[in-house]
Amino acid sequence: MSDKDFKEEKISEEEEIKAAEDTEIMEEITTGEADAGEIDELTRLRNELEAKEAEAKKNHEMYLRALAELENFRKRAAREREEYIKYASLPLIKKFLSVVDDLERALESSEDNEDYQSLKKGLEMILKKMHEIMQTEGVEPIEALGKPFNPEYHQPLSVEESSEHPADTVIAELQKGYLMHGRVIRPSLVKVSS
Repeated sequence: MSDKDFKEEKISEEEEIKAAEDTEIMEEITTGEADAGEIDELTRLRNELEAKEAEAKKNHEMYLRALAELENFRKRAAREREEYIKYASLPLIKKFLSVVDDLERALESSEDNEDYQSLKKGLEMILKKMHEIMQTEGVEPIEALGKPFNPEYHQPLSVEESSEHPADTVIAELQKGYLMHGRVIRPSLVKVSS
């Protein structure tokens, strides 16, 4: 027999003895043979048991309440996260609204007036404003023309032999690439020398 089995058997024997003693005391009380000390002991034990049961019930209710609060917190956090994601670009969109207004005014004025130089100047001002907004958001253009080809920043559309440029040099930028806080958000489309 292992130590564990021996201990379990010993505990069950002790429980049986205690239950027998309690039964004996109950019989003595009901028959009137119990003395006052035994009755007081039994009453004290009953009171202790009732107090422990009340405490256990209170702790269980507190546990259930804490569990419900945790579930409510999770739901509230999920709603707030969804709301944040939904409106995360709102400050940026507000900044671009002024650019949209400028473009609409430029189109209105170009309908009545055929002064293409002033239209060009207005569009250049709007483009400058857009670049300023992008810069405040941490967006910057990737400098590609004349630089060594880097696959992290450049996407080659064609390769062309060139005697004027060393091999693997960007000789034409077909579409400007951009970084945001150091991360490539769009690579430059380039023509590379071979």
